Amino acid sequence: MAKVTEETVYTDLLDILNDLTGDWEYSGEISRDTFLLADLDFESIDAVALGTAVEERFQQSLPFAEFLAEVAEREVKDIRVGELSNFIYQNLNSTNIGE
Repeated sequence: MAKVTEETVYTDLLDILNDLTGDWEYSGEISRDTFLLADLDFESIDAVALGTAVEERFQQSLPFAEFLAEVAEREVKDIRVGELSNFIYQNLNSTNIGE
C-alpha cells in the first residue's frame, strides 16, 4: 500500500464517522477535539463498527486492541478524533518502512 498522508487519514476518518453518526442525535461538527464517548455517545458496538470501517477503508488490519488497552489505563478513558487519526496514520505508515 502506498504511503497515506495525515490529511487523507483524517478526512477519511471524518467521512466514516459522519456515516456512522448520520442517524444519531449529535448535530455538532466533528473535529480533531471531538471525543468519541463523551461527545458522540459511542458504545462498544460503535467502536467495533468504526474499527471495521477503518480497516475496510484502508484495506489493512490495525492494532485497535492494543490502542484501546492503552486508553483504558489512562485517567480519561476517552479518545479524541485527532488521537484516533494519528493512531491510524502512524500504523498505516509504519508497515511501509523499508519498502
